[in-house]
Amino acid sequence: MRLSVLLFVLLCPAILTYGQKSISGRITHEGSALKNVSIQNLASRVSTASDQKGMYQISARPKEELQFTYMGMDTVSIIVEDVTNILNINMQMQVEALDEVEVVSEVGKNKQRIMEQQYPTNENLIRTAFGIIDKETFAGRLPILTSKDMISNHYHFGMFLMGKFAGLNVVINPDYTFDVYSRSMGSIMAKKPAIYDIDGQIFTEGPSWLDPSTVERVALMPGIMATSRYGSIGAGGVVVVNTKNGTYKPKEKENYDQALLRNNYVKGSVVSIDGKEAPTSTYGEKLWNSGSLQEAKLTYEQHGNAFKSHPYFLLEAYRYFYEERNAKDYADGILNDFMNMSQDNPVYLKAMAYVLDAQGRAETAHDLYKRIYTLRPDYAQSFIDMANSYRDLNRPESAVSLYARHSYLLDEGMLPKDSLDLADIMKREMNNLFTLESSSLKIKQRKSNPDEAYATRLVFEWNDSEAEFDLQFVNPNNQFFNWRHTMEEMPERIRSEKEQGYSMADFILDDELPGIWKVNATYHGNKQVTPTFVKAIIYRNYGSKLQSKETKVFQLGTRDVNQQLFTLNISTRVVHN
Repeated sequence: MRLSVLLFVLLCPAILTYGQKSISGRITHEGSALKNVSIQNLASRVSTASDQKGMYQISARPKEELQFTYMGMDTVSIIVEDVTNILNINMQMQVEALDEVEVVSEVGKNKQRIMEQQYPTNENLIRTAFGIIDKETFAGRLPILTSKDMISNHYHFGMFLMGKFAGLNVVINPDYTFDVYSRSMGSIMAKKPAIYDIDGQIFTEGPSWLDPSTVERVALMPGIMATSRYGSIGAGGVVVVNTKNGTYKPKEKENYDQALLRNNYVKGSVVSIDGKEAPTSTYGEKLWNSGSLQEAKLTYEQHGNAFKSHPYFLLEAYRYFYEERNAKDYADGILNDFMNMSQDNPVYLKAMAYVLDAQGRAETAHDLYKRIYTLRPDYAQSFIDMANSYRDLNRPESAVSLYARHSYLLDEGMLPKDSLDLADIMKREMNNLFTLESSSLKIKQRKSNPDEAYATRLVFEWNDSEAEFDLQFVNPNNQFFNWRHTMEEMPERIRSEKEQGYSMADFILDDELPGIWKVNATYHGNKQVTPTFVKAIIYRNYGSKLQSKETKVFQLGTRDVNQQLFTLNISTRVVHN
C-alpha cells in the first residue's frame, strides 16, 4: 500500500499557481543611468519606461518574459522566476556587422592553420564555408556527430538525420526530397527550413543525393547563431556536413592540447580564495577577527538585531561557527533562524543546502532539497538535486523514482522538452546511477557507454539563475580554456536554463596532460547586490566502482576579479559536452 501511494505521488502532475508580482530595478550602461528605456511584459503586453535615474517598476508572473529595449543598445530579454523581485539591467551598445567586409588578422590565419593540422584528431572541429569552427569556443551550442556516431542502414540523408539532434524536425516529401527545421531559440521552432553547408558549398534544398556513408562529420548550427555568418538564409539554422572525400587531411597528424592550440596563457594576478571568499561585510570581518569563541558570539549578538533579517548574514555566521569554531550546537541555532526566514525562498535554501552538502550533513541538506522540490516541482534542477540527495542517503530506489516522474511529466507534455545541455547532463546522471547502483536496484547492469568512461567529472551548480560568471580551467602549462556563462556569450543556453529550470554545467576530463590543474572563476553579478553560491562536485574514477565524490562551496561576491577556486592533481585536459 505504501508503494502504491508513493507511485501515485510521483506520477501525479504538478499543479502550479503563480501570482503576479512587482518587478523593479535600475537600468544602466557602463555605470550611468539610462532613462526612457522601454520595458514590456511580452505576455500581458503591459509596458513602462525607466525614469531619469534609470529606475523602473512593472508587474509580471513567473515564467513571463520582460523585454528591455533602447535605441542603439542590444535588446535584453529576461524570463521572470518565482523569486524575482529585483532586476538590475546593464545594457550594451549594439554592434552592427558590416556587409561584404572581411578582415582577417594574422592571429586568425595562424589559428586556422593550427586547426587544419588538428582536424583529424580533434572531433570538436567542423569545417564551414567561413573556416573551421571549434565547438568549445563557439558562442552557443554546436552539437557535432562524427563517423563513429553515424552507423546507419539508411541510404537517404534525410532519413539518416532523423533523431540525430535534439530539436531537429525532418520532413520527408512524397518525392523523397526533404526539409529540415531546427530549434532556433527555446521552444520556438524555426519557421524557415535549414540550409546546408557541405564541404564549404551552400545548398538551400535538402541533399537527398548525399550518401550517409560518405559523411565524416555533421553539425547543427542554430539559426540565431547561423545568421551572423550566413545572413538571412541561415535563419532556419544550418546543417554543416564534412564528407570523407571533400575534407582536407594534412600529412602529419599531431595531438595538441586544446588550450595550447588557442595560445591562451593566463596573464595578470589570480586571487586565491582557498575554498571560500574572504568576508566583504563588516560583521563578517569582525567574526573572522574574533580572538575567542566568546568574543565571536558577542559580535554575532551585537549585529543580530541589525542583520538577522538578511539570510546571507545568517548563512555566513552559520558557516563561521560550524566550520571555523566547531561550535556546532550554536551554529544549529543560527541554522534554525535561517530556515524560519527562508523557507519560501528556493534561492536562499539552495545556498544553505550547498553548504550542508560540503559539510557532509546529508540528512539536513535533504530536508532543504525536499522543500525546494515542493516550491519548484516543474524545475529539472529539483529532480536532479533530490535524486542526488537520495543517493547520498543510500536510497537509490527513490532516486530512480524521481527520474521516472520527470520522464513521465515530459511524455505527458507537463514539462518543456529538450534543451541545449540538460538532456546530456541527465543522461549522465541516470547512467551513473544505474551503473553503480545496479545491485541495490536489483536490475541488470546496463552496458556502459565507452564515451562516458572518464576518469574525472566536474559538476558546477549555482543557486541564482541570474548569475553571470566565467569558469577558467588552467592546465599545468598555465594555458586555459574559458567557459563564459554570460548573456553576451551564451544567451541561448541561459534562456534554455530558465525554460527548463536548471542551473548547472558539467565538464568531463580525459587523460592528456599530466600535472596540477587550476579552476578559476570570474564573477559578473546576478542583477542584484547579493552574492551567488557555487557548488563544485568533483567525481574521481567516474563511472567505476572506485568512484569518489568531493563537494566544495564558494561564495562569489567580488565582481570582475579572477579568483582561484581550487586545484586538481590530474592527468587530463578539459572537454565540455
